[in-house]
Amino acid sequence: MDVAGVLRERWDLKPLRVEVLTGGMNSAAWLAAGDGWRVVLKAVELGDSAFEPGLELAARLDDGGVMTGRPRLSKGGRLVERVDGPQVAVLEYVGGTELAESPEDQAAIGDLLGRVHTIAALEPGDLDDWLQLLTQFDEYLDLEPWIRPAVENAIAGAWALGPVSWAWLHGDPAAEAFLRQPDGQVALIDWGSAMQGPILYDVASAVMYAGSPDHVVPAYLHQRPELTHELARGLTPYLHIRWAVQATYFAWRTANNILTGISTPTENHRGLSDARRCFEA
Repeated sequence: MDVAGVLRERWDLKPLRVEVLTGGMNSAAWLAAGDGWRVVLKAVELGDSAFEPGLELAARLDDGGVMTGRPRLSKGGRLVERVDGPQVAVLEYVGGTELAESPEDQAAIGDLLGRVHTIAALEPGDLDDWLQLLTQFDEYLDLEPWIRPAVENAIAGAWALGPVSWAWLHGDPAAEAFLRQPDGQVALIDWGSAMQGPILYDVASAVMYAGSPDHVVPAYLHQRPELTHELARGLTPYLHIRWAVQATYFAWRTANNILTGISTPTENHRGLSDARRCFEA
């Protein structure tokens, strides 16, 4: 992609420097800089239906005081432009220090997720529709014999909980998406997995990445104390849902030899093995 040309023609930005950003599992991204500005141009496949809603959510949260890497409107007044097939957006660049495994950082993750879910709260939706994030991969659930039973048990556990609270979710709140600013504020970026769904999914995802609920959950409940009982009941079933998502996603990537964001097929196999170890534990 002619990134400099796209920025000039669609966003009226004239970059002096463009460099490739690595690490995106489902997107390609470039950092562009000009006279006093820096932006990230991100491109995803045309069929990625979560892309534009995620950008809209990022803008709404930014309005609510959460630093998100706000999308810039194009010259045509759009968040997303189609450029030779892919969907393309331009986001404000957010620097900072990635959060890690310290208790302080894990608490900051829980606290910010609580703020996000408060700003973006929703009435509960259709759980069956939401669970398509698992059932859409049905043809890959027999890649290994343990996957289908694990996924079916996780789905049954979510249904057994009954109604739960919903919000717009980040969808993949790994520590590297949280960036501490010099003034102590924490930004949350990478909204490509945003969706409407049970808040338990975001909290379980953050706990999965942290390795423990010890600091994430109390900080989250400091923001959302009314959800104490719901988290006590629902965290473990939604950890199973999160591991099932990991399993189905990497089964799909392995079966189709999808290598975006990684160096070798071994990393897809590792993602699948990690999900299996979680279920076995």
